[in-house]
Amino acid sequence: MTPMPLSGPEVLGPAPRDPDQKFWDVEAQTMDPERRRAMQEERLRTMLRRILEAPAPLFKGKLAAAGISSADDLESLDDLWQIPPTVKQDLRESETAHPPWGDYRFTSPNQCVRMGTSTGTTGTPTVMLWTRHDIWVEYESGARIWWRNGWRPGMIATHAHPAYLYGGGVMLSGSYEYFGLVNCWVPPPDTDELAEQGIRTWMRIKPDIPFVGFSLGRYFEVSAKLGLDPFEEVGLRIPEMGGAGKGSPLMTAGLECYAYLGGPCGQQPGAHLHEDWAIVQAVDPDTGREVPDGEWGNLVVTTLDRDNGLLRYDLEEACAITREPCTCGETTIRGFWGGRFKDLLRVQGSRFNVHEVERALRKVDGVSKPSLEYVVVRPSDDNDPLRVRVEVGEASADRDSLASACASAIAEGIGIKATVEVLDREALPRAGFKATRVVEA
Repeated sequence: MTPMPLSGPEVLGPAPRDPDQKFWDVEAQTMDPERRRAMQEERLRTMLRRILEAPAPLFKGKLAAAGISSADDLESLDDLWQIPPTVKQDLRESETAHPPWGDYRFTSPNQCVRMGTSTGTTGTPTVMLWTRHDIWVEYESGARIWWRNGWRPGMIATHAHPAYLYGGGVMLSGSYEYFGLVNCWVPPPDTDELAEQGIRTWMRIKPDIPFVGFSLGRYFEVSAKLGLDPFEEVGLRIPEMGGAGKGSPLMTAGLECYAYLGGPCGQQPGAHLHEDWAIVQAVDPDTGREVPDGEWGNLVVTTLDRDNGLLRYDLEEACAITREPCTCGETTIRGFWGGRFKDLLRVQGSRFNVHEVERALRKVDGVSKPSLEYVVVRPSDDNDPLRVRVEVGEASADRDSLASACASAIAEGIGIKATVEVLDREALPRAGFKATRVVEA
């Protein structure tokens, strides 16, 4: 929990750990919850003082709306709900009105060492800035996750995150190297040729930690084109998808907010959240107050102990929180991710995430191999069947039978009627990173 020194070999990585110890940061991860809460309140007041004194006008306006003119006006975390949330559009408007950085920064850009932009998938990209300390917080947070995964320094890990203005690849590579992993970074598979570069590299290097990521399906597809077994020869694997009931572990709040928010321990559902560096809330958007534990609310994150932080940042995604003790011994709360609201669909009286459609389609071999390529047409009428377009798999098959099998899988998995159109292979666009799964009619 102590920042790295500004010079010397230690700046390249943390002190060595005993490979058999249970936690990466024992003090932070097993801290008494009441002591941790006191730490959060202290760090939150420090943030509020910086907002008022720096100042950071966007956030200062949020405090004024809550009647807060001094850091001491917020008596406890229970009062945090009074501060209006900040959403992505607030950041965009701030950067437009005060180009290029906006008026919500705590630290001058000249004191930062890295910049990037968001992907821009939901609008104009926003600009991200990190100081050395901010990067250290992310690297230490990532190290807790990698250690929970059972990874240890010296292993070879691989990924295909994009880089340049989108900073995800640089952040992941840096966190791996800081932790002590051998970082095998291959290009995103934007083309078959780039996908083959990654495939051939993995066949030579044989990473200890196989590739798992948004573009995994592209590698399966190109492996098949090359006549390679993606499992035995390339070393790929398909991760388990989060259960439909409680959702996936809440592991990130996005690069612009908190890249490595938490990670699962494997003993109890959900992800342990790094509460010393964030206040994570599941919030009722109508009241601003937290919903009861276990219920879905908006994911709202306040980052702590950062040179550039975010106050009550509503990611407009679904999350749920549980505070019940975990058998692993970590004392932090656990979070579940319920999907992005922009990907939530409503039809036939049901509300569900597009990933639930994917989970159902994966049970149909005729469309899921060598990779599952599909889109869902956003419903315009609640009474209509869900329209799904999916590509045929590698084996020839009767398309009417495949469409019927897909519709049956969706009905069984989600409980709704669907009309499925089976397309030729490669009829849908390919993506080297995040594929668009919900399209307009």
